[in-house]
Amino acid sequence: MKFVSREMELRLLSDLYQRDGAQLLILYGRRRVGKTRLVTHWGKALDEPYFYWMASQTSAVNQLREFSQHLFQFLHLNVAVDPTFSYGSWDAAFAELNRVAADRRLVVILDEFTYVMQSNSEVPSLIQRAWDHQLQSSNIFLILTGSLAGIIQRAALDYHAPLYGRATARLKLWPLSFGALADMLPNYGTEQRVAVYTMTGGIPTYIEQFDDQSSILQNLQQRIVTPVNVMLTDAVFLLREQLEEPRNYMAILNAIASGNHQLSAVANHAGIARSNISKYLQVLQELGYVERLVPVTLRRPEQSRRGRYVITDPYLRFYFRFLAPNLGDIERGRVRQTTALLYDHLLDFIGTHTFEELSREWVSIVSELGELPFLPERVGSFWSKEAQVDVVAINWRTKQILLGECKWGQRPVGRNVIQTLIDKTAKVLPGGASWQIHYAFFARRAFTDSAKALAAEHHASLITLAQIESDMRRWLQSASH
Repeated sequence: MKFVSREMELRLLSDLYQRDGAQLLILYGRRRVGKTRLVTHWGKALDEPYFYWMASQTSAVNQLREFSQHLFQFLHLNVAVDPTFSYGSWDAAFAELNRVAADRRLVVILDEFTYVMQSNSEVPSLIQRAWDHQLQSSNIFLILTGSLAGIIQRAALDYHAPLYGRATARLKLWPLSFGALADMLPNYGTEQRVAVYTMTGGIPTYIEQFDDQSSILQNLQQRIVTPVNVMLTDAVFLLREQLEEPRNYMAILNAIASGNHQLSAVANHAGIARSNISKYLQVLQELGYVERLVPVTLRRPEQSRRGRYVITDPYLRFYFRFLAPNLGDIERGRVRQTTALLYDHLLDFIGTHTFEELSREWVSIVSELGELPFLPERVGSFWSKEAQVDVVAINWRTKQILLGECKWGQRPVGRNVIQTLIDKTAKVLPGGASWQIHYAFFARRAFTDSAKALAAEHHASLITLAQIESDMRRWLQSASH
């Protein structure tokens, strides 16, 4: 598939390249999010050759030898490299980079360099020393990328990390927005693309598993629910690569995917003592896989006991809901029952999770575009014993609140949906103040005429899935300029 989106990231790379003096960029993000594709796509547009090396998960000696031989070949294009050649140390290798970058701009991309840091814990300090004493006075543009979040944190992001303060920029690469899928899957309609997004979460490698010349069902049968699909094994690899005791984390994710959202329920289902469960959940939150949600109207969410744990990574949510329970059959090639089950429940799964999340994201996006009546401080949802609201945005300072309802049914949304939300407004509003109230209703396809009439009386916004996608694409275009 063609390279799409990432205009903001490409602009940052070009800006750093054009600045005077040495630059050090820390680029990080989860596996398969597109870090390699981003830097190589950008590098191909340069006027001069750039040095690229991807670290592998091997011994420290092998890593230094592989790097040394790649660098030798880069500097001596027509000379055969001795297969035993290696610099004596990383200090010596960095000194060679400093020599080359002394009088010309040199782009150096060390991809998945966290694997080197994993093999040799002294490497971050060696880079710090090389940067402080040599490289920062050169013309190097050094890009270090990594997927291992814990190592990136300890090496570069924490206050006491060796590379803290040395990096001139750091960039976390996020999955692609739903709005970017239209360029990757142009032959699909919006509803088909939202189905793909539900399964992939915007991870480019997973999106590329789909052929938009075939239906969603055909893709499930031929490409997704198959023993060779990377999506079948990546969840386990993702957790094992980054975490100790991965089985406990998998048990927790499985518990949440099975409908357990309270702390005690997660602990019981996972078979982990309640006294220990919080530390595991904290790690999953730091990785961005899990989030603790509270009603958005609470002023101090960290103090609330009404927290609910949810899986925020769509791929992991899809994996633990549909793929993990059927791994044995899939690996044996018995995929018909799993495919049928998945296809039958996928639409409900979209309505329960993805459509509501995209609706909340839409509120944030149109707010940034300046098209919402107020600028929300927080966007989320609300629940209590008396009422539940899918989308809530609030600004405590201006005393404005938006209440939204999402309906994923195939039929046009009727007047009763509008009235029901209006009737429960008083059960949602925080006390002690008069609030200016705005309403928004989100439909898969359309609204009835009577719903439109009642919505107009209350100046409510009516948004379809097609408009959500259109506005997200518009946001991507505006962010690229």
